[in-house]
Amino acid sequence: MLSGLVEIRGRDFSKQRKDGKVRKSTALLSLTSVLALALLAGCAAGPKGPTDEELILGQIQALKDAAFAANPEALLALFSEDFSHYEVPDKATLADYVQMGVDMGYMEEGMAEEHDAQMTWEEAQITIDGDTATVYPIDASADMGSVTLELTLKKEADGVWRIIGADVEGI
Repeated sequence: MLSGLVEIRGRDFSKQRKDGKVRKSTALLSLTSVLALALLAGCAAGPKGPTDEELILGQIQALKDAAFAANPEALLALFSEDFSHYEVPDKATLADYVQMGVDMGYMEEGMAEEHDAQMTWEEAQITIDGDTATVYPIDASADMGSVTLELTLKKEADGVWRIIGADVEGI
């Protein structure tokens, strides 16, 4: 059974004994070491899940998707209950503004395409400080003008990054 372990990494273990057989303790130690290294390498190379940066970028993509799909529920789900802005003091007020946009026809399916809406963040820098992150710049444009956004997100107890603040330039 152990005869296949006579040579490991160029070292000839058959010379360890005068009768040409591998010492069981040497073979078992070598086999155990190889298995331990394989397990450690497997753990180190195994899937670790997305990084915080990837999770944050996923939320920015979800923001674009919800806005362009005219889906107010999905849009509001991206905002924390702790959301605050100097013009919109809380998430409930934000929800009222979103509903007002729906009622006025600004959030209808197909509006994004109709107005050549774009949202890009290729140049965005993500700065993470503990459980808070900022993303800037996020550029949004349509046939009626353009704005640049800076979003502040918070990693909440459930591990999801949600928007807690926004600054808009260009309005």
